[in-house]
Amino acid sequence: MPTRFSRTVHLIYVLVAASAVYIFAHWPALTNPYVINDDVRQQIFWMQQWVDPELYQNDLLTEYAKNYVPWGVQAIYAAAAPFINPVQFTKILTGLFFVITAGFLFGMGLQFRDDLTPIFIGCTFCFMGHFMSKISGGLSQSFAFPLLTAYLFFLGRNNLIGAGILVFLASLFNPYIFLLCLVTYWIFMAYNLGKIIVPWSRSCGYFIASSQLATAPAQGDMQNAKEGGFFSSLMCELRASSIPPLTIAFSGLLVMAGCVLILLKYAFYSQPEFGPLVTWGDMVGKLEYSATGRYELMPIPSLFYELIRPWIFNLPFLTWGPLPAWILACLGITVIVFALIRGKWDMDLSGFRVFGYLFVASLLCYVASWVVIFKLFVPRRYVEFSLNIFYCVAIGACIRAALGSLVSRGIAFPLAATLFTILAAISLYRTGIYDYSREAALYRFVQSAPKTSLMAGPPDLMDNVLTFGRRKSFVTYKLSHTWYTRYWEVIKKRTFDFFRAYYAEDPAEVRDFCRKNGIDYLIVRDKDFSPDLLKKTQIHFEPFDTYIKDLVNSRSHFAVLDRKAFPPIYDMDGIRVIKMR
Repeated sequence: MPTRFSRTVHLIYVLVAASAVYIFAHWPALTNPYVINDDVRQQIFWMQQWVDPELYQNDLLTEYAKNYVPWGVQAIYAAAAPFINPVQFTKILTGLFFVITAGFLFGMGLQFRDDLTPIFIGCTFCFMGHFMSKISGGLSQSFAFPLLTAYLFFLGRNNLIGAGILVFLASLFNPYIFLLCLVTYWIFMAYNLGKIIVPWSRSCGYFIASSQLATAPAQGDMQNAKEGGFFSSLMCELRASSIPPLTIAFSGLLVMAGCVLILLKYAFYSQPEFGPLVTWGDMVGKLEYSATGRYELMPIPSLFYELIRPWIFNLPFLTWGPLPAWILACLGITVIVFALIRGKWDMDLSGFRVFGYLFVASLLCYVASWVVIFKLFVPRRYVEFSLNIFYCVAIGACIRAALGSLVSRGIAFPLAATLFTILAAISLYRTGIYDYSREAALYRFVQSAPKTSLMAGPPDLMDNVLTFGRRKSFVTYKLSHTWYTRYWEVIKKRTFDFFRAYYAEDPAEVRDFCRKNGIDYLIVRDKDFSPDLLKKTQIHFEPFDTYIKDLVNSRSHFAVLDRKAFPPIYDMDGIRVIKMR
């Protein structure tokens, strides 16, 4: 059995290791304001209006982003806004969430009743890139792993108050983690209280004798309860169980409160101007929902693919390349096989019990979200977080079992764990962050424009203008979501209109586009007109890429490149800004 002192020392080691891994991996972001997670540009950018209320007024993209960012996420950023810019605050939240997740995974490891298994799980966590990738950015998605690991930590200890609090918090921060925790909660309650509730017509004494309950009511009480019907029988059993009825009731109230918040946010207070969510029928035959579209939704990947997909990100395929990744994969498989063959598990394997509830819930939510696509968001979200946590815990346990008593000899264990952590930090370097500092001069120039200005330009560049330049954008890549019918109709029209004007031959067509849409400034990027790019490279996602290539197929002259017709007020590094109004 682990001692309290060893637990504390090992927990401190894991927390310090996780902090060191985060600081090293995200050092470029911590030292450069233009290095951020890419999705910050679609979820957090608008929160800068809490620092300067004049920003992003009367803007469709801002209102859309506000609509889908959960209330709890908004509340945290609103509280921090007076002290730090929200875009930069994302980096602080990322570090906190990464360390918190490591701490709760360590806590889950304690359920194996071994003093070394938790620290192996903590080290494994630091090496798995999918955790850092999903946590990076301080987004609603970033709350998923801290919430789910904390929830499993409390559920594994039968702590219904803690589990209920986590379900409630999930309703504020992440709706699909809320649903996953909610279904897990129901399954847990049904399994553990079902022995009491379902066969209620039998005598209380039978259940007390057969379910190892902590205390037993008197025989007279049991007989009275039996004669009193269902309610009396149930109360008799709850009094006899190790879970106090008040605990169950209070936990249930927390869960119900979470359900109410979810309904308020996504049913009663949803903005109808964005339209209903798309259905299967809406997506059939449309390229924007395919692999060449904004977000690949059709066909839905198989469940088998979802089972192996996490390893694309957890092994360093994207950082070190395929050869080192496959070497690590083979090493990991060898450790797992050796642990299974060795068969000496110096731990309590009931620590995996909580995953029995989680996997059933994940499968149910996965199927349900597939049937009612988008109503419960995309199916992938209900398995990827569950699987990553399970893989982390299982591999940590297998490493512990494979090494056996070797790890407790002298300084071998701390040296091995430290080396493992160092390799993890190197592997995760720059995971989840991107450098957008190349156009820093453009962002600074854009900030000199009136705060009410509306700008148009290449959608992928306008994400950065929106975030760092802090000026409204006509259309951007990240906010070109295809999920809401009316919103997508507007964005689709805007995108077609922009590219029609951007690649127009007649200056009058460009001016007419800007006048009709209230465009104050037009941003032109020279490389967008390169013959090689126009012929060979995907310029934008479908259905726009085919449209653009058909549009420019026979053109050699583009109006926006005419410096006499459109004299630039900014011209640097192949990017020009044209004042249109």
